Amino acid sequence: MATKRKTASSAAPATAPAATAPAAAATAPVFEAPVESWADTILRTNFASVEQDSIVLLQAASALLESDSPDKVSITLDQNLKLWIAIKTVLLNSDCPVEPEVKANLRNLAQYVVSTTMLATQGAIETSKLVSLARLNMNIAEGLLSGQRNRMIQERAYQIWEEEGRPDGREQEHWLRAEAEVSGLFKVQA
Repeated sequence: MATKRKTASSAAPATAPAATAPAAAATAPVFEAPVESWADTILRTNFASVEQDSIVLLQAASALLESDSPDKVSITLDQNLKLWIAIKTVLLNSDCPVEPEVKANLRNLAQYVVSTTMLATQGAIETSKLVSLARLNMNIAEGLLSGQRNRMIQERAYQIWEEEGRPDGREQEHWLRAEAEVSGLFKVQA
């Protein structure tokens, strides 16, 4: 099933709302972009705030999945495209803390998002493509959070090792203990 995407050539021309028709405005809900765009958040965080970046990606994924009209699809695709252009831009910044191999992978994914979105400007986008874009955002968010969790475990295991006098041969014990502590932190916050 394909969802018709309104393009500049197919959209109705923009007009100022008439002052004498308040009832018409009340019957047609308007789909609005977020106050701070997803792209603005990424540009502000420089892809260094795992929680905020993950939330933005999950919001974009949710909006893609919930787009149930051509107008919503068009707005959401445009916002998602801007998000991925911002990600690609931030990855070019030398201050971006993302590992070089991950940067390359994310740039490739950004290109996929751009090409998929550009195909949609030709009139229609299949629902499966919207789901694909949403899953991509969800998987990247999950990967960011997983990487953060592993760094926390590694840091805590090192602390435990130092606290116990740096003993040899107990790496697995320290890792498992750190993993349990960090997992406990995530359960408390959830």
